[in-house]
Amino acid sequence: MEIRRLGPGDEDVVRALATRTPHFELLEDERTIFLVAFDDDEPVGLVLAHELPRRHDPSAKLLVYEVDVKESHRRRGVGKALMAQLARIARDREIPQGWVLSDDANEAAMALYRAAGGRNPHVETMWEFEYEES
Repeated sequence: MEIRRLGPGDEDVVRALATRTPHFELLEDERTIFLVAFDDDEPVGLVLAHELPRRHDPSAKLLVYEVDVKESHRRRGVGKALMAQLARIARDREIPQGWVLSDDANEAAMALYRAAGGRNPHVETMWEFEYEES
């Protein structure tokens, strides 16, 4: 398995992983970290994260926005390897913390985040806002 950070020129990989119409702008954004795991030349997993600058702290936080592994490659360490590579990049960028939102009912995600060294120190409430006109 090889893990590679995507960038400009990797639009075909984004298309291959897409479940909806893909957007490619994130490949140009240096604060977006899009890692893909490959089995030979086949993309089999991804982690997408965003470096978030903060107003009162010079260090950013890392929002782990999306993690996905193809069903055929689950429970083989792909997700854990992707999270480990993301942690290395965060350390290299001197990003001290990261976070992800998940649902307790998503047992696979909860197991992955625990295995990757995550902790769930408290329960928070998430609010959603719709900005499209109806």
